[in-house]
Amino acid sequence: MHTFLTALMFFTRIPVPATLPYSKELLNKALRFFPLVGGIVGGIGAGSLWLGLLVFPFPLALLLSMLVTIFVTGAFHEDGFADFCDGYGGGLTKEKVLEIMKDSRLGTYGTIGLTAMLATKFMALSYLSVPHIFLVMITAHIISRFVPVLLVYTTPYIRRMP
Repeated sequence: MHTFLTALMFFTRIPVPATLPYSKELLNKALRFFPLVGGIVGGIGAGSLWLGLLVFPFPLALLLSMLVTIFVTGAFHEDGFADFCDGYGGGLTKEKVLEIMKDSRLGTYGTIGLTAMLATKFMALSYLSVPHIFLVMITAHIISRFVPVLLVYTTPYIRRMP
């Protein structure tokens, strides 16, 4: 259970017991639960869309469900995407890219990237039927947590590369 709760703590803001032990080893073991956590986040997003549709028109319900998943995850993926955009938009060398990506400030490339990504996500989802949106939201969140697991096992850590 500690391993699952570690994965939940890593990817979400869902409260876990304050007594939960933390270690790098436990986080490494938690990799296997990342897709499950994605399913939980996607389920929360789909559930919030369903509830929103009971009260609001479709575009507003969809936007609110996107915001709910951003809140539940603490904008974890959005922050990473913004760092990527800033780093590769402003860095000319590997060292500069990594330096920019570690900077906690949001830059122009990150702002533009986030705006474009969220607008694209909203528009793409808005063209689907509601039952398909539920399926896509859950599946996409599962896949987005599964890909890092694959990357951990198939690629070298960038800071160790020559």
